[in-house]
Amino acid sequence: MTITTTGGVNFSVDGSPIVTPPGTDTTATTWTPTYESSGLLALAERTNATAITIPGSHTLDVHLTGVKSGSDTFGAGVYAGTVIVRCE
Repeated sequence: MTITTTGGVNFSVDGSPIVTPPGTDTTATTWTPTYESSGLLALAERTNATAITIPGSHTLDVHLTGVKSGSDTFGAGVYAGTVIVRCE
């Protein structure tokens, strides 16, 4: 995603993404949203809020990772996820 700011804002992703798994996936999954950026605003992958002090347009890559416990595997099919991002 690209955000344009005058600086002085905090960027974050909510820790509770909304994920719809296919019907074939019936076991619990822990979903974790992260984000990172390169270029003018260089940020290593993270989950916590970040103060953006540099004005301008910034490209942030948002990721959603799912982890299952034990020998559980992901069921075949389409997964849909929504990550809420905040720029406040």
